[in-house]
Amino acid sequence: MNIYAIFFQGEKLSILELFIRTSILYFMLFGSAKVMGFRQPGILTSYNFLMAAGISHIAASRMVNPKARLVDAIAIIIVYTLINLFISYLYFKVPSVVSQKPIILVKNGKVIKNNLSKAKLTIDNLISILRQKDASNLEKVEYLIAESTGDFSVAVNNNSLPITKLDMAMTSPQDILSQILIYKGKVDEKILKKNRLSYDWLEKELKSNNIDNINDIYLGILTSDKKLYISP
Repeated sequence: MNIYAIFFQGEKLSILELFIRTSILYFMLFGSAKVMGFRQPGILTSYNFLMAAGISHIAASRMVNPKARLVDAIAIIIVYTLINLFISYLYFKVPSVVSQKPIILVKNGKVIKNNLSKAKLTIDNLISILRQKDASNLEKVEYLIAESTGDFSVAVNNNSLPITKLDMAMTSPQDILSQILIYKGKVDEKILKKNRLSYDWLEKELKSNNIDNINDIYLGILTSDKKLYISP
C-alpha cells in the first residue's frame, strides 16, 4: 500500500488504496458536516445550502475523477468549513448581513405587493402556498410570512379552519378552490365563462366593493361561493 499515492496521486490505485481514499474523504465530509451543523433539508438558509451543494459536488467529483488528488479535496473541505464557521459567527452577531429577514406577504387578507416582489413570488405562487397551508380563502388569512429558512408561516381566523369532508358534503376539491379572476386590472375571461358569470355580475361586485375603476384592482379572487374578494 502506497500512502503517498493515496493522498497525492489519483491514477493506478489498487482497490485497497481506493477504499482507504474514499473512506478518508467520507469521514472528512462527515466531520465537516458535524462541525458546520447543517440543518435538515427544507430549513437550510441560503449560505447553508451553498455550502452543502459545494461540499457535495467536491465529494462526487473527487470520488469519480481518477486524476483528482485526495489532498486537494481535503484542503477544499477545510476551507469550506472555515468559511461556513465564519459566516455562522456573522449570523449570530449581525444576522441581517447573512440571512434575509422574514417578509410579510399577506396581512389581514390583503396582499402586500412590494413584499411579494421582494420574495420573488408570483400571485400563482402565493395562491399555491395558501392551498398547501389549507388557507385557500385569502380573506380569512391574517398573516402569511416568508421565513428566512425558506418556509412559510400562515395565521388564519379561528372561523377559517381547514374544511373537513363532512363540511364539504363530499363535493369535489375543485369546488372549494379560489380562482384568480382579476390580476393587475385585467379580467380572466376564461374563469368568468367557466363559472358561468357575466360582466354584469362583475360590475355589481365591483360596485358592492366601492370600486369604480377595474384598473385599481391588483388582485380579485373568485371564492367558492361565487363572491369576489378584492385586494387593492
